[in-house]
Amino acid sequence: MSNFKRDHIAASIADYEAMKDSERGQLLGQILEDQPMLMGFLTNLADDFSDSEHETLVDSAVILINAFIAAGIPVKTVPDGLIKEVIEEKVTRFEELSPENEAEEEKWNELSDSPVVLQDLRARALVKSDLREESTLGQQNFLLILDAVLAMIERTASLTVEEKEAP
Repeated sequence: MSNFKRDHIAASIADYEAMKDSERGQLLGQILEDQPMLMGFLTNLADDFSDSEHETLVDSAVILINAFIAAGIPVKTVPDGLIKEVIEEKVTRFEELSPENEAEEEKWNELSDSPVVLQDLRARALVKSDLREESTLGQQNFLLILDAVLAMIERTASLTVEEKEAP
């Protein structure tokens, strides 16, 4: 799914930004219902990030799911096992970076399943949250979680596509 079109993400971001607060609330409520494990995972991270950063992580999940739905790809419930698997994978890959390379954008691109989408969502986060004010480590932790959420949603959507294509 790494070739998921950038314009789907851009359109989903624009659609989300254009929504009224009540519409966003309804959409979030639906995603909370449809994605209890993913949203529980994100809820458990609330104390690890500022309020605006945490809200941006949740928004990013909503935007990604909406982008897939708009492209005609439903996103089934992200399973708990996949959440754990992706976190372990991303943390291991992050720890393999040498400290002097951790801040380099190209290294993050190598770690990500979808570097273009990650950069689009990171750019939104820099505008919508206080991420710019974070330490390098704080920004890296945010990117790690953002990339993990992106991978969780993409891999779940990919499974849906594979099931549809199976004979």
